[in-house]
Parts: sequence; C-alpha cells; structure tokens
Amino acid sequence: SSGVRTTSSTDDFFKITFLDCGRKYFSVNSIKKIIDNAAAAGFNYIQLAVGNDGLRFLLDDMSLTVNGTTYKSSDVSSAIHAGNEAYHDFDTDELTQSQMDTIIAYAQSKGLGVIPCINSPGHMDAILSAASSLTGTDCAYNKSVRTIDVTNSTAVAFTQALLQKYITYFSGKGCQYFNIGADEYANDKYTNGSMGF
Repeated sequence: SSGVRTTSSTDDFFKITFLDCGRKYFSVNSIKKIIDNAAAAGFNYIQLAVGNDGLRFLLDDMSLTVNGTTYKSSDVSSAIHAGNEAYHDFDTDELTQSQMDTIIAYAQSKGLGVIPCINSPGHMDAILSAASSLTGTDCAYNKSVRTIDVTNSTAVAFTQALLQKYITYFSGKGCQYFNIGADEYANDKYTNGSMGF
C-alpha cells in the first residue's frame, strides 16, 4: 500500500494538517506526535513544508547538475546548511533521509498521506543562498534574500534540478502530490502593490 488514502463518497475532500518545518526545525518525535494528533482528529494528509525559507531536509545524495556543471553532494549539502544557519540556526538544522523515511512510514501506518512542500520561486532563503554561492551567479530577484530571479536561467535551472531530486524521492515513497508553494514573490522587498503577492 502506498499509504495515501483515496477518497470515497463520504470522505470526498482533503483534510490536511500543514506543518511549516522549513522555518523551524522539528524532530522526528515531534512530527510523529503531530501525525498522531492529526490522525486522531480525522485528517487524511500531513503536508510537510520542509522548504519554506529554510530547507530542513537533506537527501543522502544532494549532487546536482546545473547547466552542464555538476556540484558534489557534500558541497550542495554544506551550502544548504549554511543557508539554513543564516536564516535561523537551530541546534539541529536538517532532517536526514533516513529520518524522513521513518516519518513517511509512520504517517502511512496511521492512514495519512504525506504532501511535501518546497516553496518556490519565493521563500527560498537557504536554497537561494546555496544557488548563488555554488554557481557564482547572483540568482536573487532585485537583491531579495528569499526569491530567485525567474528570468535568470541559472537560478531557474538550479531550482528545477533541486526540486526534481525531491520530487523523485517523495514519489518513490508513494507520495502522490507535491506542493511548490508559489505564494509570494519578493515579499521581503515589496509589501504592497503588484509585487510581493
């Protein structure tokens, strides 16, 4: 079983608990308790926003190929970690792949599907920091600390390569949905008008 619940005529909508575990690190045990509470309350999904300003989940293999250049796994992990610490330094900054395997299996055992969320093109502080430092290209939109410049081919290619790694991982774990957020663009630079939406 994939662990993702299907809907029936009496249960025909998603009941999702959203956990912003990108801005704040949550331990495996804390997430399990939230899953327990969600299951008891009749929710059928937990959405884990592992990438929301911070990126609090690192895969075993973080190597990326962007525009023909390959970046080693350890370099990408280090760059993401540095971005996380610059955003907000916790005692522990990221979940490991083994820990996420445990979380997904636990959610599935409680009848909950998992919907991962890695926000883009905004709320990408740690990812943007890593993209700029690794590629040597300013990937930010108008000096934003959290939003990539969507007209910058390097920024877009880096984001797409990174997201694809996570999409592949979560899909392989039976997750049927993936959220890219897309909720605000350069909201650290603009607070009204047509920008910062």
